[in-house]
Amino acid sequence: MSNLTIINEDLPDFLQSAGVSALTKQLAGKTGVKRIVPKNGIFRKTVGGEEMGKVKGSLDVIIVNASPAVGRIFYAKAWSPDAEPTAPDCFSNDGRTPDAGAENPQSERCDTCQQNIKGSGMGNSKSCRYSRRIAMVLKEDFGTSLEGEVYQMNLASKSLFGEGSGDNTHTFENYSKYLSNNGKSLDYVVTQISFNEENDNQSVLFTPTGYINKAQYAVTSEVAKKPDVLKMVVMTPYQADMAGKQAKLEAPVPKAAAPKVESPIEEPTKREKKADPKPTVKKDLDSVVKAWSEEE
Repeated sequence: MSNLTIINEDLPDFLQSAGVSALTKQLAGKTGVKRIVPKNGIFRKTVGGEEMGKVKGSLDVIIVNASPAVGRIFYAKAWSPDAEPTAPDCFSNDGRTPDAGAENPQSERCDTCQQNIKGSGMGNSKSCRYSRRIAMVLKEDFGTSLEGEVYQMNLASKSLFGEGSGDNTHTFENYSKYLSNNGKSLDYVVTQISFNEENDNQSVLFTPTGYINKAQYAVTSEVAKKPDVLKMVVMTPYQADMAGKQAKLEAPVPKAAAPKVESPIEEPTKREKKADPKPTVKKDLDSVVKAWSEEE
């Protein structure tokens, strides 16, 4: 009698949308926050701090939530790849004042903090870094499951501010403004996340590639409301999953679930501010949108 091989076979109809069972996840040890970490031109998928896979090239995602403001994070000790994950000395979720959970607040206000001065870090950088979190669903997952697995991604300064490449590819702050200014919703489009080749693949850029379809909307609109997803965009004292350890502070559930983002903080720059371009952006986006084919 030959062994029955089911790994490559299609699931029965009634299991198509069931996803991976809770029992299987428990036995596989896949617990904790699911993250996608962009580094050196590779997107690394991690669960509970353990790498579960990696993707070279770009990612097509649907962003379902984001931090409402650009936050800040400060470590007194220099980063080392061999060091154990530790809580930051100071951090802020609103980018204005230290969070109540910060162990060692550096100032009463972020804008007057000595760690927010250029030169306080290495070279001419700042010791306190900008940060924003986004929560997203991978488009590729809709081909195998409608469970709506949500991943968290932390965006550092170079992924938040600065110039993109081309008319439709931007850093995140400019990307959200670009869509909003043209009457488009961040969570209603499929976004391609790619590495910025002009920055040695150390930061990412965002490009709209099409509208989501009905099936995707049905899933993303629901997962965006889940408490675990709401917590994903709130910064806590521990920035990495601590295997077998409990975080010192649990993230509060934000009241608002909408992925609308605001940018109260602008990244300082030495360059003179360029004159406002002619209002041709809307025309460029409309031409792209017209080329999109809405999936059903």
